[in-house]
Amino acid sequence: MVGMKITMEQKKIWVGFIFALLLGVWLIMVHERSALDQSHRGFTLYAFFNKTDGLNNGAEVRLGGMNVGRVVEQTFAEGYQIKVELALNKDYELPVDSSLQIETDGLMGAKHLEIVPGADDEILVDGDVIGYTQDVMVLNDLLDKVLAYMRDKKGVTDEEESN
Repeated sequence: MVGMKITMEQKKIWVGFIFALLLGVWLIMVHERSALDQSHRGFTLYAFFNKTDGLNNGAEVRLGGMNVGRVVEQTFAEGYQIKVELALNKDYELPVDSSLQIETDGLMGAKHLEIVPGADDEILVDGDVIGYTQDVMVLNDLLDKVLAYMRDKKGVTDEEESN
């Protein structure tokens, strides 16, 4: 063994073997992660929004700040609303009068959905729609509202401001 040279062909075989082994380990990990996600996926809920700017598929769904699910898909619905599909952990029961709002982590952070639980005795089940939603607040919209409020307080009209 000592003094044996490894040929280029043998090196290629070893590299191929190691690559195949790593690929196999990665595929097993992905499969296990997917199975784990499916086991935690308890039920699907839907919600309708007028505006979901910056909310991505895969975004967290939180209850009291704790992650309880994910945004699965966003599609157009009738009336140009956005239908959002949520996958929630099976461990949580939500009253039917719960609400859902789009929030941001910090001023410019990622968007997520926050569930505000209601007080009804009836519980949402797989396939139900959360009826109370609050659209995302876009920073420009917020600034426009603040400026309009300030103009109203000062009694300044739009025409006077443009001059």
